Amino acid sequence: MKILFAFGVLILVSFLGARFLFRKRASFSPISYFFFSGMIYIFFGLFLGRFGVKVLTGDVLKNLDPLVHLCLGWVGFIFGFQFEYKYIRRFPQKYVGLSFLQSLFIIVLVSVSFCILLPLLYAEQDYFMLYGMAIAMGLLLSLSSPSLINFFSRRLPSGGNYCYLARFLSGVNGFWGVLGMSLIISFWHYPFFSTGITTRGLIFLVVSVLFPVFLGYLFHFLTMGRSESGDLLVFLLGMVFFAAGAATYFHLSSLFVCMILGVTYSNLTSLQGKIYPLLISTEKPFYIVFLIFIGAMWEFTFDLKIGLIVFILVGLRIAGFLLPLRFFGRLLKFPFPVPARFGLCFFSSGGIALAFIVSFKLLYPLEMTNVFVSAAILATIAGEFLGPWGLKKSILILDEKR
Repeated sequence: MKILFAFGVLILVSFLGARFLFRKRASFSPISYFFFSGMIYIFFGLFLGRFGVKVLTGDVLKNLDPLVHLCLGWVGFIFGFQFEYKYIRRFPQKYVGLSFLQSLFIIVLVSVSFCILLPLLYAEQDYFMLYGMAIAMGLLLSLSSPSLINFFSRRLPSGGNYCYLARFLSGVNGFWGVLGMSLIISFWHYPFFSTGITTRGLIFLVVSVLFPVFLGYLFHFLTMGRSESGDLLVFLLGMVFFAAGAATYFHLSSLFVCMILGVTYSNLTSLQGKIYPLLISTEKPFYIVFLIFIGAMWEFTFDLKIGLIVFILVGLRIAGFLLPLRFFGRLLKFPFPVPARFGLCFFSSGGIALAFIVSFKLLYPLEMTNVFVSAAILATIAGEFLGPWGLKKSILILDEKR
């Protein structure tokens, strides 16, 4: 009965939240965006879990685990589905190049910094695991989300070069981070870790790519003769559920596998016009349930070490997105200047970052995972609060000047 009650609460909250809370506002208010981004549901999940009324206890979460993986896979599929080649090629190749260089710089900067810092803070832990955690932090900070720009779209210049570029980069940057995550999960594969790293890593990496590509082709052939929205939604949910379940069974990332499934299917099907409305209609309820699960699963812990990690994560995110932009703009010969100020619009990492964090929480049931999750969630929340200020100081000023 408790599981049924918990499931009913999730359905009710997701319906009410999707209907009333996700509304756009006109002002650059961090509070408004905090509610719109859904961060409030993480704290609601904490309240429903071990730190509150204990509706979502460990036993309940264990029984609802398939729903968690479905939500994770659904986030990955929606994220991957946007990478349709016909859409991507509309943008200049310079934009793709800037996205790659920007992400690579942040990954290297953050990974190297924490490869030095983490062994100093946690000298008793295995260094191989700490180095993997450092790379994971670098990949996490490279992620960004277009939800911030979409939320304040009414206040931004519609035809500005910087707004156009920011929309593209914030939507694409996450691809490199999730791609890098597949490397960590393959070569730091739990529970093997330090045995047979290269061979096992290559096998898991190849499987995690080829399996969803095969499913994408299979799904395409199954849906070629179907155009009814109801049938398509059932097929979508079933295929994502199957892909996420298979990934979980083999200790692979549901997020990455379903992202590749989305990329593959998006570039095969001609039904984008029917599928996009289906994805949009289900995105908010699934996302709310997912955020509540994050809060309920979060074994919140905080000390001076975690506080220092969060502070450094926020600082490195600011430095990583600001410092190299002017150089990269000149290197790629952009038709307009790309000043450091432009990097302020990438503070928000949204749902893709939270899905990234949950992937590690589910795949690595280790003591240090709780440290990573607590630091990563707190840094992500800080980024959501800084997002509106950064957007106001970057795109709004730059496009108005032009």
